[in-house]
Amino acid sequence: MIREQGGSAAITTVVFLPLLLTIVVGVVQLGAIRVVAARVASAADLATLAAADDQDGSELVRTGVLRLAPDAAAVARAYFSLNLAQIAPLLAVTPAEAAARADVVAFASVPATDPLTGWRYDRPTVRLAASVPVRTPLFGSLFAPTTTVNVRAASAAR
Repeated sequence: MIREQGGSAAITTVVFLPLLLTIVVGVVQLGAIRVVAARVASAADLATLAAADDQDGSELVRTGVLRLAPDAAAVARAYFSLNLAQIAPLLAVTPAEAAARADVVAFASVPATDPLTGWRYDRPTVRLAASVPVRTPLFGSLFAPTTTVNVRAASAAR
């Protein structure tokens, strides 16, 4: 009687081990994707903050009104690339390529409505929307080797 149960336990273990390993790999990969997605979102937030903080100094002195610098969109794109450089090994593209693909818009005239998001801006605002491909090697054997992380960030001058 004991021998029959021992063989049954071994067969059950062999049958369910691949399923258990697949579940563990999936959980680990999903956790890693969430961490990378948070880092990409942080990079986008920091980039728009830096661009919104880059004010047109001469206009501020002349009129006392906050205005975005003429190169605010380029500043946001450059900072996005710099911030993504910290996680470059985890990305499926270079940080410069991800930043170049990003949709960056500076809304200098207010009030303005963003055609992409429908958000209304009452202050000069810089908006960044990006789709960043991230390497997912553990999912590569089951699904696609990359996962796209979509982010949107907006910062206004205050």
